[in-house]
Amino acid sequence: MREPCPEPTRARVRVLSASEVAWVVLLPCALAAVVAIVVLGPPLGRHLFAPGSDRLWPPGWWETAGRAESAKQGRYVLAALAPLLFAAAILVGVRRGLALRSPRIRPIVLAAYALPPALLAAALLRQHLMADNYSAMPALVRPSAVAFAATAVVVALAAMRNGRVAARIVALGRETALRRAAAVSAAVAFATLWMLPAIQTEAVIGDSGGPNLAWTLNDAIAVLDGRTPLVDYHLIYAKLLPYPTALVLAAFGTTTLVYTAFMAVLSVLVLLAVYGIFRLVTCSSLFALALLLPFVAASDIPPGTNFVSRLGSPMTMPAIWPMRYGGVYLLAWLTARQIAGRRPRRPGTVCFVGALVAVNALEVGAGALLATIAALLLARPPRSRRELARLALELAAGAVAAVALVAASTLARAGALPKLSLLLEWPRTFTNLGWFSMPLPTWGLHVGIYATFAAALATAAVRAAQRHDGRLLTGMLAWSGLFGLFAGGYYIGRPDVYKLTSILSAWSFALTLLTIACVQALSARGWRRPSLPELLVLFGFGLSLAALSRAPLPQHEIARLARRYPAPAYEATAEQFVRANAQSGETVAVLLPMGYRISHALGIRNVAPYGFMNAIVTAQAMRTLVATLRQDAVRTVFTPLPGAMLLGEGDVAAQQLRALGDIGFQPSGSSAGMLVLRRA
Repeated sequence: MREPCPEPTRARVRVLSASEVAWVVLLPCALAAVVAIVVLGPPLGRHLFAPGSDRLWPPGWWETAGRAESAKQGRYVLAALAPLLFAAAILVGVRRGLALRSPRIRPIVLAAYALPPALLAAALLRQHLMADNYSAMPALVRPSAVAFAATAVVVALAAMRNGRVAARIVALGRETALRRAAAVSAAVAFATLWMLPAIQTEAVIGDSGGPNLAWTLNDAIAVLDGRTPLVDYHLIYAKLLPYPTALVLAAFGTTTLVYTAFMAVLSVLVLLAVYGIFRLVTCSSLFALALLLPFVAASDIPPGTNFVSRLGSPMTMPAIWPMRYGGVYLLAWLTARQIAGRRPRRPGTVCFVGALVAVNALEVGAGALLATIAALLLARPPRSRRELARLALELAAGAVAAVALVAASTLARAGALPKLSLLLEWPRTFTNLGWFSMPLPTWGLHVGIYATFAAALATAAVRAAQRHDGRLLTGMLAWSGLFGLFAGGYYIGRPDVYKLTSILSAWSFALTLLTIACVQALSARGWRRPSLPELLVLFGFGLSLAALSRAPLPQHEIARLARRYPAPAYEATAEQFVRANAQSGETVAVLLPMGYRISHALGIRNVAPYGFMNAIVTAQAMRTLVATLRQDAVRTVFTPLPGAMLLGEGDVAAQQLRALGDIGFQPSGSSAGMLVLRRA
């Protein structure tokens, strides 16, 4: 009898590992994200970012350039949510035991491997594209840095494959009291050295306006003179930091040197908090120091364009460091300590600080707070619904306590509760109204930055699905990815080169944590068979190392401060003009650049709700000014003359002067680009 023919053997089906799940779901998630961004972005933007009844005003003024771009904003919301979809798909795929036939797994993974290098190539080759009205974007990543990074990766991998070299480096990283003290001292010295360029004097800055001091220093003096943020004074930058800054100015003087030195000290403390995060994650003070140096260098790359050269680099500009990143990295440090079982041991305490950070700088603080909550949940997932409810209650209590503290403070100071509308005023002006908006290039360096945040989130999801022992690194990877996606919105609203360099710190933080994860994985394999994604991460870290060539030299900074400069003329002239046109004890509105420092020096009561006329860029803001002038019975107002450009930006629009004329203010005199208006 003839034997029956055997059936063909079916390809074996096996359950994918967590990392394989990530690569298998990458391309479908990316495709779904692109479709959603293109199709759903515009209607979502119209729903979330409608301009409403307000608008940029007055039209035609250079300071009110821009237009509402709701479609761009809606698309970025979906782009920011896409990595969350990717991370969720990884967790669900691993939990449900996603399985495929063995012959199909490798081709799918290899196809997905092509996406990261393609994004990196697009980021580097098209980094010169910048849709702004200043100039073509310079190459932030130069060919020499690319060559250095590639060489450093090859040399490092070759060296670490030598067992003796790897063992010596591991031994060097072991913690001792002497190494800890030496590393901390070196971190303090390096951070102090790097922040020396942030210290300025009136003579150094002259009449250029400096690194946005007409906004930030003036705001701190406004608080010193009795104005209350979120009540009767409209701050564009930090809402809470001006309070301790005002105390320092009251104690040591309202000079540029005192202010910038205090900002530099705060930035040094922030950098030490970042060092503390790296030390907790690596369990080594020396390794943490080695990571801190390139993190700082990559975070502070200057934009290099003529328009913003006077503003300096991100870390020398108080509006970025420490006003935005100061509270953010303090919160990240507390989050890392909480996950590691250090003090503060209560999640509610961390959330209390996070809520204050969000109030201080909503644009980045809200993202940092959400990132903290996500990191805590991912690193220490609740084991039951009751435990989840308890955690949610504690976090909510911390946030409520922070809001209550802010409310009580403004109530005690100004007799009024804070206004939520003022917390949202400037975010709405930038997003819903499109203040200085610009079209977003499809490709550029921002694509590589976005991919880094997505990679940090995906890596955290893979580690969580694997129940990796290093839950601190897992939590901080999730934190860095989420925060970076929120911080990226600052660039999306106005994609010029300065906004791009301002988010390099978030990128560098996520990249450093990814580097730690890659080094740990390579070390476990004896530094053999590095994967393409690991090579890309190490290459990015090499680019950070290349930025260390910009380290400032102390002798140069001392010489810069000691050099003789022409005496600045603007503030002395402005003080003379205001003194000649304001009576003793009179309530006035000084809407000149540095108006509050001028009125503080003269001892007159200034009640301007905005720092100067350039901050009044909407119809609602003009109505606020008019209401303040009426409420405080102001009879004298000081403004620039149209086209004056005091301190490089102080100006006034003809429509603004007409609006003041409608309520009785008429020109009474002018001098040196300044105008005084009086109401009978």
